[in-house]
Amino acid sequence: MAAAAVQTYTPASYDHRAVDAMTDVDVASQRLQELNGLAHMKSCIRDVFMKHGVDKAFGVGLLHRHYDVAPNEKIIELGPVSSPWVVGDDEVVTGGSVLPHTWRVFDGELKPTEFKFVPQRDVSNTNRPVFPEAFVKELIGVLQETGLDEVLGVSLYEAGDPDNETMEVTYGRSSIVIPSTGLIGSKVIGPQSFDAFQAAWTFSKKQGEEVVAHHGICAAMGVDGVTARHGICAVRSAEDGIKAQHGICAVKAADDGMNARHGICAVRSAEDGIKAQHGICLVKAADDGMNARHGICAVRSC
Repeated sequence: MAAAAVQTYTPASYDHRAVDAMTDVDVASQRLQELNGLAHMKSCIRDVFMKHGVDKAFGVGLLHRHYDVAPNEKIIELGPVSSPWVVGDDEVVTGGSVLPHTWRVFDGELKPTEFKFVPQRDVSNTNRPVFPEAFVKELIGVLQETGLDEVLGVSLYEAGDPDNETMEVTYGRSSIVIPSTGLIGSKVIGPQSFDAFQAAWTFSKKQGEEVVAHHGICAAMGVDGVTARHGICAVRSAEDGIKAQHGICAVKAADDGMNARHGICAVRSAEDGIKAQHGICLVKAADDGMNARHGICAVRSC
C-alpha cells in the first residue's frame, strides 16, 4: 500500500511588522527564561520536531532585533555579511534570488524574517525548505500555548563546524561573521566585555535515544557604549553537552562619523549628496574634486 502524501504548508508573505515587533537580545533572553523556554525546548518543542522528522531540516532561534529595519527593507545574508536591502516582494533580484532562511509565528501564520542571497547560477540547485502542514500546525499551537511564539522562531538547520569557531559582529546596520575570540564564562573575550546569550538551537539524536540541543550565543550591551543587537555565534563545548553553533554580534557607533552600512564597507555622506549603497567600498570626497562612486558595489540615486 502506498504511503499517504504529506500535505505541505506554504509560509505567508514577508510582513515588516513581524520583524519590527521583535525586542533586543537581552530582553528576548530574559523573556525566554521567564517562560521556562529551555525546558520547553527539551520537551514539547523537541517532541514536535522529532515527531515530524524535521530535526535535520529546521532549528529554533531566539527572536530579537538586529537594528531598525524600514518597511521596504529585508535583512539579507550575502556571504559572511547580513544587512538591510531595499527589495520588492518578488524573490528575484539583480544577479539572483533572495530566499528566506528564518521564520516566526505572527498573526497565527509562519512568516519569513530573514533571507539569503543566492546567485542566479545556484538558484536551480538550491534546496527549498518543505514544511509539513501537520508540523507547522502543531508547532504554532505549542508556541502559542507556552507563550513562546513571540520569543522563538524557526530557522534552516545548519550543523556548523566545531573546529571553525566564528562570531558575528554588528557594526551599524551590517553584521559580519568573523573568527571567534571565545568566551570566559558568560563574557566574550575582548576589550568590550560583552555579555553572551544563547540564541539558536537544533535537535539531533546521539547514540541511543538521547536528544541534544545545539545552540548559539549572542552579545548584549556593554558598559562602554557598545550595544549588542544580535548573535548567531561562537562554537564552544558546554559542560552539559550542548554545543554553540553560531556567532556574536555587537553594534558600535564610530567616533569619526563613519557608519558601517553594508558588507565590508562604510558610508560617509559626501558634500555632493551622493551616498554609496552597497559593496566593498567607501564614499569620500577627494581633494582633487573626484568622488569615489563604487568599489564592488552599486550606487542608488536618491
